[in-house]
Amino acid sequence: MEPGGECMVFRVAAVSFLNTIPLVDWLETQNGQQVELMRDLPSRLTAALREGRADVALLPVAEVLRGESGGILPVAGIACRGPVDSVKLFSKSDLPELCRIKADRGSRSSVALLQVLLAEAHGLSLPIDEVKPALNQVPDEGDGLLVIGDRCFGYEAWLRRAGEAEVRSWDLGELWWRLTGLPFLFAVWAVAPGFPARAGKEKVTDLKNLLAESIRQGRENLDQIAAREAAAGRLGHKGHATAEAIDYYFRNSLRYLIGEDELAGMDLFRRLAVKHRVLPEGPMPPIL
Repeated sequence: MEPGGECMVFRVAAVSFLNTIPLVDWLETQNGQQVELMRDLPSRLTAALREGRADVALLPVAEVLRGESGGILPVAGIACRGPVDSVKLFSKSDLPELCRIKADRGSRSSVALLQVLLAEAHGLSLPIDEVKPALNQVPDEGDGLLVIGDRCFGYEAWLRRAGEAEVRSWDLGELWWRLTGLPFLFAVWAVAPGFPARAGKEKVTDLKNLLAESIRQGRENLDQIAAREAAAGRLGHKGHATAEAIDYYFRNSLRYLIGEDELAGMDLFRRLAVKHRVLPEGPMPPIL
């Protein structure tokens, strides 16, 4: 309990990608009241938790499985059941012919997922260079370019305008679904190490309720959010700049609620990532 019974203001960290907006849009209205909302790259959110700048973050699952949190709040996250549409590998070469990967430096879970998929399906363990993708370049022969989030839609739009028909794409969510028949969980709300003990059970419940209300509000207003983001110039499904494309992405490509299947997919990913030495061995994180 806070001194004097005051309401705790939770420090919440998330990315600024389009896929996050339904999760945090309502939190924006609470900024300064119930939450302090900060934005950063997925790969930098771990440091925000570790350094005590955030109480909870929408953390890449790969980071959660490295033990970088005090547990997960399974009220919401970013998952897919089949194609996710915004995490794709682009190449002129077939997957077995790849020699190297250039990966979007903002990613963590997507890079680990690609490593698992290439190892499981093709026995490949390839060097990976983290880069900021130049979205007007074609990969060289033997190169794969992993692009995620809003930049993925931007790259698809450029390929279409440039008529680059030789560049193929593989959707990592679809590849995972074909391999396992399970959803893939890309990111989940994770609390800072020590936060449950420091805040207490009541405040952890308050935080869960706050995040659950935020995704409830977001899902109820997807059409308005899609129209607003399209008007602001955001791209959606297959790189199209329309409210319909963004709405499709929210409703069909993504899954925001976490259930037993999503957690089962996360556990299988953990075991396969350990098998292929993509992630260190360790248990599933505590479910709070």
